[in-house]
Amino acid sequence: MNGKKMICLALAAALVLALGGCGGSDQPAGQGGARDSGGASAGAAAQALSDQAISVSVATPNVEDLSLTTDYIGTVKAAQSVDVYPKTSGTVTAVYFEAGQQVQAGDLLFTIDDADAQLSLEQAKVDYERTLQDIEIEESGSGNALTILSYESAIEQARQSYERARDSLDLASDDDFDMSEFRKVRKRWKDACDAYDEEQTDETWAELLDAEDDYYDLLDDYTDYQDYVTSFENAYTAYEEALEKYEIYKSQQVDENSGSYELQRQAAELSYQSALQQVEDTKVYAPISGTIESKDITLYENASTQTAAYTISNQNVMSIEFNVSADGVAALEIGDTVMVTKGSGTYEATVVEIDSKANSVGLFPVTANLNEDSPLLSGVSAKVTAATQNAEDALVISVDDISYDADGNPYVFVYQDGHAAQVYVTLGITTRTYAQVLDGLTIDSQVITTWHPDLADGVAVSLKSEV
Repeated sequence: MNGKKMICLALAAALVLALGGCGGSDQPAGQGGARDSGGASAGAAAQALSDQAISVSVATPNVEDLSLTTDYIGTVKAAQSVDVYPKTSGTVTAVYFEAGQQVQAGDLLFTIDDADAQLSLEQAKVDYERTLQDIEIEESGSGNALTILSYESAIEQARQSYERARDSLDLASDDDFDMSEFRKVRKRWKDACDAYDEEQTDETWAELLDAEDDYYDLLDDYTDYQDYVTSFENAYTAYEEALEKYEIYKSQQVDENSGSYELQRQAAELSYQSALQQVEDTKVYAPISGTIESKDITLYENASTQTAAYTISNQNVMSIEFNVSADGVAALEIGDTVMVTKGSGTYEATVVEIDSKANSVGLFPVTANLNEDSPLLSGVSAKVTAATQNAEDALVISVDDISYDADGNPYVFVYQDGHAAQVYVTLGITTRTYAQVLDGLTIDSQVITTWHPDLADGVAVSLKSEV
């Protein structure tokens, strides 16, 4: 029998009792006996209604960080592992370390026959020294001797012409030619011309004739002197030009030869350094410190540049590599923490590399470094648990409090003023224990956590603490 039916029966019983009391009483209406009987019946009905309310417990949502995790299978390996290849092929002449031994960075692992490399080095050294000698000889006698002689001859001729013009000018100056006197006479003549043009009188005409005679008397001397000045200036200019042309030629020769010599020197030095490196390449050193995991060379047999001679791992830091789907890799970031489980041990690891390119099976390789010393050995498999969905400060409720209608829509019952209210909710991340509520509830919502077969929207409920 459900709650609604029980409430109706209780009301009917109360009504019958009330009617019976009114009809069977011998006392007048309004007396105490009749009132007492009716009051007792109403109280019994109210008590019956209270007894039929479903007793429930409630809980408010929590705010927590929620994660949805996925398990993967990974392979443990050394975080730093290097395959050592020789840089040159040849016969192995010495081997210094075996698999399983510890090495330090810079330790000599093995050597290859260097006889041919030594011969090449000797020849490169001879060629280098000869090139330096040739350059030194060229630099000491750089330039075209005939061209230089031509420039020097032109300079000498220009110098002699300049000196002759200078001497002639000095002689002309010594002939008592007074330039300042000539300027005065010329000015007087020009002034006389201007005066006669303004006023043609006997006096201005006489002055013009007298000034003109004086001017022409000195003009020949001035013309001769000016010729000496012009010759001197031209000779001096020619001398300077000859010097400048020679300097330009020399600078061009130096620049061109210097560039050529530098290229020759660099080429010879490069060949010599290359020969030195070939000799050095016959010695193979450990690039890192660690443990030799494998060795694939044999004394007196050939070593190839295509085959790894050693594999060295630094096992002070171990990592685990696992493959995830496209959805999983989208949720991971560098620096995320994952959990690595092997047997009864669980260890934290930090994601350090996420490959952006899928492998042959469409998965993305992810590498995480173990954050602490662990007994996990290189090559073993272990379970990796990674968060593939995360929600910070999420509003969460227990999954046990969630129901679903015939269409699969989630809802909960909340306590509202003594009744159960059915509230549909929108869920986010859902784990085995909790579900994120995106819409429908608030932090103050009182979610009914008690299951009852008659619990429905609008049904009377009472809190267990109030019963």
